[in-house]
Amino acid sequence: MTYQAVDTAPARSSRRVGTSFILLALFAGLLGGSLALPFLQTHPTSGQAFCHGILMTFFVMCPAALGGFGQWLLPSALGTDRTVLRGLTMAGFGFLSAGVVLLPVLPFVALLLWSVGILAVAIDVITTCLEGRVCRFRDMSPLAWSLLATASSVVLVAPVLAAVVTRGMLDGITTDALIETLHLPEMALMLTPALGLVASALLSRSAVAGASWTVAPYVFGVMGIGGPLLWMDGLYGALPSGMTSSLVLVTQIVPSVVLIGALCRDVWQQKRDLDGAALWAIGSILLFTAGWLSDWLPGHSGDHTAVAFGGIMALCGGFYAWVEMLLPGRIPAMMSRGHACLMLAGAFCSVVPGVMIYGEILMGISLLAFGLLGLFLLRETGRARVSA
Repeated sequence: MTYQAVDTAPARSSRRVGTSFILLALFAGLLGGSLALPFLQTHPTSGQAFCHGILMTFFVMCPAALGGFGQWLLPSALGTDRTVLRGLTMAGFGFLSAGVVLLPVLPFVALLLWSVGILAVAIDVITTCLEGRVCRFRDMSPLAWSLLATASSVVLVAPVLAAVVTRGMLDGITTDALIETLHLPEMALMLTPALGLVASALLSRSAVAGASWTVAPYVFGVMGIGGPLLWMDGLYGALPSGMTSSLVLVTQIVPSVVLIGALCRDVWQQKRDLDGAALWAIGSILLFTAGWLSDWLPGHSGDHTAVAFGGIMALCGGFYAWVEMLLPGRIPAMMSRGHACLMLAGAFCSVVPGVMIYGEILMGISLLAFGLLGLFLLRETGRARVSA
C-alpha cells in the first residue's frame, strides 16, 4: 500500500495516535470526575452538571473508544496493521483537545468542536472497516462491530448535534434543555462501545466464535444506528413527545440484554477465568442491570446514573487491559481486581440516597488511583522512549 512507502512502522505510529487519545480521555475523565466530588457539590449548578455529563460521555467514552482502542485494537481485529485515514484521526485529536479545554467556559463551542473532531475519527473507523479489513464481515469480533456501530452513530449524531447547538446559541437554549435533548444519543454513545469492551474482556482470545459473535451485528446495529435515527426523527416532531423512555427501552436496553445473555452463554462454555479485566466487565454488567431495573421503581424513572457508571467501568477495564498490553507484567493483578471492587462499591453507593456520601468518597479514591496510574504510565513510557 502507498502508506508503507513513507511509514516504516505503521503499527507503531498508529498506536502512538491511539495512546494520545487514551491519555486525552484520561485527562477529561479526571476533570469530569472531579466535578462530582463532594467538596464541589456544596452549591451545584446546572452548568457544572452539564460539564460533568458532557465530559464523561462525549469527551471520555467516544475519544477513548474510537480514537484510542480504535487505533490499538481495531486494525489487528480486522487483520491489518493500521487504520486507513490516520491523518484524519490526528486532525480530530486537535479538535477534541480544544473542546476539552473550552468546555467549562464555552460549552456550546466545545460541542461544535467535538462534532467536527469525533466525526473525523469516526470516518477513519468506518473507512477502515470497509476498505482496510482482510476478514469477512461475519468474521468480525463483537468489539469491531461495536466500534463500527459507534462510528456510524457519530456520523448520525454529530451533524444534528452541531445544528442543535448552533440553533441553541441563536435562540438562547438552556443547558438543562440541551441535556434532555441529548439523553438518547448519550445512551447510544455510552452503551455501544461499553458493551464491545465488555465482550472483549470476557471472551477468551483463543475461543471459537460463539453466540455473541452471531448476535453482535444485529445488536450493535440497532443500538448504534436505530436509536440515533429514531432520535433524529423525534427531534423534528415526527414522533409523539414523551417517547424517549420507550425508545431507550427498544433501541438500547433490549439489545443490550440480548448481547449480555449471549456473552453469559459463551463465558460459561469457555470456563473463563475471572482475571482483572473480567471483574471490570462483570461490574459493568451489574451496574447496567441495576440501572435498568431502577426504571421500574417508583420515582426513579429516567434515572440512568447506574448505567452511566457501568459504561465508565467498562471503559476503565479497557484502560487496564491496555496498560497491561503496553507494560506487560508491570501492573499487579491484585491492583486491577482491587480497583474494580472499589469502583463497583463506590458506584452502587453513589446511587443509593442513604449512603451516597460514602459512594462519593470511594469514587474520589478511585479517581485518585486513576490519576496515579496515569502518572505511572507517563513515567514508564518516558523511560522506554529514553532507553530506545
